Amino acid sequence: MTGKTHWAVGTAAALCAARPTELREWVLCVSAAAVGSVISDIDVTTSDSRETLNRITAVAVLAAAAAGIAELWFHLGIIRSFDRESNLFRLVVGFGIFLAVCTFGKSQPHRSFMHSFAGWFLLGSLTGLIYPAMTPYFSAAMLSHILIDLLNRRNVRLLYPLKKGFCLGICSADGMVNRALFLAGAAVSAVVSLLLLLS
Repeated sequence: MTGKTHWAVGTAAALCAARPTELREWVLCVSAAAVGSVISDIDVTTSDSRETLNRITAVAVLAAAAAGIAELWFHLGIIRSFDRESNLFRLVVGFGIFLAVCTFGKSQPHRSFMHSFAGWFLLGSLTGLIYPAMTPYFSAAMLSHILIDLLNRRNVRLLYPLKKGFCLGICSADGMVNRALFLAGAAVSAVVSLLLLLS
């Protein structure tokens, strides 16, 4: 599936699974889901892999910046929440290990480690070390990425390091199903967000 589809479906999955009840949680959800929904494709090895990596990096930076701006503008309490649940040491160590795992994942074949339950569990655990409030959002979005890639005709090595891969072979990565999933994900995200903001 394309990056925008993963983003839309991942955000919808995170919003529906975690059901944020206040604006602070919604900002954290959308920010963490933006990263979780695309991080698996850091292992793309095609000729446009640098562009893919640049997009993933841009999404991560923009998500962090948007959360920071929202915190400054609306005084959501993200910093107070972080201070209660984590600390600078956990942030530095967790982020360093997170980058090391992503570096390892980038060196692996596409749809292997970064699309496996092992990669999902490890990166989700690291977000829990960094800031536990982000974990359900990041994890739901990353899992949605892995699961909708199963619809394609290329194997996904869910049980990495085992060589066996799985796919349902229902559609191509950028066809009609991809477009339908993008529209459905965007619609669900918009409706859930609107209901939260109006409540």
